[in-house]
Amino acid sequence: MKPGRYTRGRFLTAAASLLLVPGACEDDPAGIANPPDDAEVVSLDEIYELDRENEVQYGAAPDETATEQALLLDLYLPRDDSDGLRPAVIVLHGGGFTMGHKGEMTEYSRRIASRGYVTASANYRLREGGTFDYTDPDDEVGEQAKHEAQHDVQAAVRWLRANAETYRIDVDRIYLVGYSAGGTAALRAAAYPDDPGTSGTPDQSSEVAAVVAISGYLDDGVLEAAGPTLLIHGDADTKVPLADMTGPCDALESCQLVTIAGGVHAMINSNREEILPEISTYLHAQATGS
Repeated sequence: MKPGRYTRGRFLTAAASLLLVPGACEDDPAGIANPPDDAEVVSLDEIYELDRENEVQYGAAPDETATEQALLLDLYLPRDDSDGLRPAVIVLHGGGFTMGHKGEMTEYSRRIASRGYVTASANYRLREGGTFDYTDPDDEVGEQAKHEAQHDVQAAVRWLRANAETYRIDVDRIYLVGYSAGGTAALRAAAYPDDPGTSGTPDQSSEVAAVVAISGYLDDGVLEAAGPTLLIHGDADTKVPLADMTGPCDALESCQLVTIAGGVHAMINSNREEILPEISTYLHAQATGS
């Protein structure tokens, strides 16, 4: 049975820790307070210390002026001594495909990784200074910008697969989490793995296991093709109205919708303590099959 749609109140108190080094305490010097079973390396709580690798190049692609642009990501790596493979999450910033940076998603990336996921916060190509509307399917520039971002995200997926042995990644458990334009790109990347583009690592699959879109826009037909999906949307979003989400999601067994009461389109920081537990719960269920 498909889980029902429900609303989170704006005064929810999050159980997740805000510590920079999750789980560290006097009787837990390794920073792993309650390590999961060997078969389940992910947790609903923030329990892992992290290592970080910045400015890792995962691909390259031409921008709108045909100048090659290096595509970069930051890696957040749970630190522990187990032998288990970890699921991986690619986190994508917003900005309307005209601005934004992977650093804006540092808090989300860090706190997802501290639950046991190899996490990559990735840049993708932007049309800086553009005035297009990516929610208008008749805007050709916006459509091209979305297509380019889709291809870059898929290249990041393929890069993780190619480096799975190095980072102990389970290639069958790679997930996408995106906000606004990043959520739109994540949905497209999940929906169209057979349109992979040429942004890097061509010898790997672009398939992902599930996608989370926060304040994302649904291109026509994308939700039906994206596979397991969680939509997190504010009921006060005026850029992408909640009503545009409910019908398409309700029609699919593969889709779940969480509504944030009072949430506007740009709720990524103001409603973070409501959004992060929803992401954690969904990814944990996907990663563990629970």
